[in-house]
Amino acid sequence: MFKNVRFRNFKSLKDFSIQLKTINVLVGPNNAGKSTILYAFRAASAAQAFASRRVPTVLQVDGETLFGYDIPTSNFPISLANIHTDYLTDDETSITFVLTNKNKFKLRFYENSRCILTVDSERPTRNTSQFKKNFPVSIYPFPTLGPLEEEEQLLTDEYVRQSQYTRRANRMFRNIWYRRIEQFSSFREIVELTWEGMTISKPELAMQYPPRLSMFCKEGRVDREIFWVGFGFQVWLQLLTHVIGADSDNVLVIDEPEIYLHPDLQRRLFYLLKETNKQIILATHSPEIMNEAEHDDVVLIDRSKRTGRRVEDIEGLQDALFSIGSGQNIHLAKLSRGKKILFLEGDDFRLLRRFASRLGLNELANDIDITVIPIGGFSQRQRIEDAAWTFEEVLKAEISIAAVLDRDYRCKEEIDSLVGDARDTVRNFHILEGKELENYLLVPAAIMRAIHDRLKDRTSCEVVNITIEKVDNMLAEIANEMKSRVLSQRI
Repeated sequence: MFKNVRFRNFKSLKDFSIQLKTINVLVGPNNAGKSTILYAFRAASAAQAFASRRVPTVLQVDGETLFGYDIPTSNFPISLANIHTDYLTDDETSITFVLTNKNKFKLRFYENSRCILTVDSERPTRNTSQFKKNFPVSIYPFPTLGPLEEEEQLLTDEYVRQSQYTRRANRMFRNIWYRRIEQFSSFREIVELTWEGMTISKPELAMQYPPRLSMFCKEGRVDREIFWVGFGFQVWLQLLTHVIGADSDNVLVIDEPEIYLHPDLQRRLFYLLKETNKQIILATHSPEIMNEAEHDDVVLIDRSKRTGRRVEDIEGLQDALFSIGSGQNIHLAKLSRGKKILFLEGDDFRLLRRFASRLGLNELANDIDITVIPIGGFSQRQRIEDAAWTFEEVLKAEISIAAVLDRDYRCKEEIDSLVGDARDTVRNFHILEGKELENYLLVPAAIMRAIHDRLKDRTSCEVVNITIEKVDNMLAEIANEMKSRVLSQRI
């Protein structure tokens, strides 16, 4: 997985860097630099594909000796004619990619459209197997999407292979599936699962001159050629095609996939991408996609700054919406769709949604149509009851309200009294049995596995044998230091 990327004099990014996580939703006004970042990953994909099949060599470039790969211009999916910021060819033009395993590879661009890939890894990179082991990322850049062609001639295998990931992809959709018959059952299944009432058939070849391909879908009992369905469904078919085509890749790069898609489909696409468990780098102007992302999955891009700024809270997300020209209010948008409010203490929702994901409670895990309102604890309990009364008696709105509060040090008798009183107004009012939500994470076996997972990522860390008993002892030692204070609080 990529950890960060540094740009020097690359197109519109003079001196810029961006930190990456698993999900990265890049937002900002037009000409902010989002597409330039995605261009960089498209270039990295092409360069990496070339290097993974070659042995690095010693290269002489402008009087400098480098050890790496001379990438042919024909391999690049982007133009190298205007690659230098403000045409400043005397300055270094480069992109440095850093992986989570701390290895780096760098693309250097020169005046004559030449590109050199160099690597910096903790272990040697002298052959193809070492390159793949040191740089275990495989990038799948989604091509630009658009309406399908009305007629599609049968193309050569080589032409389809070279062009199916380019801007020409929408012009050969039937040809792509004519050559992917072994994956078609999976494609048809995901189409039926994500678009109710619709199914799709395999491409059919008409033996005329020149040979042509047709492809039919069925909605209800009506068959129609896919050109005659709406643009939204045509684009949806292409998106699903590339999701399936990226099955063996672990990094997906997508530029404004919301074109032609209804807001519900935009949200559905984002859930679909998250469920792939791959690293997602997505540029968008869609308020729906931004609303469905976690706050810190959203990165504000502004080429006049030095770094991309990751959103920290819901206010920051609201600012991000304003930056793309949207006047949408996040809370009201979700409330109008789902008519559900969940009151929680502090930042509990980050943990709660992870529990929900493990339990298969997708509506809660993906924050679908649920308006989550953080409150300050029992001191704000009256606000919950007031909200319920206001929606029911004043606004006459059917809003479902739930609340989950920490137990803290309250005794059973007080808890029973509080719950009994609150449920007269808020039926789904709950108080945790543990002091706080975090207490449910104090499971030695789970902590042991988490420690082992973290140690795997630290290649320089010495081997430590962590057992459940050791974790138990550590927890007991920590708890013993707190024992006096906790007992006094309970008393």
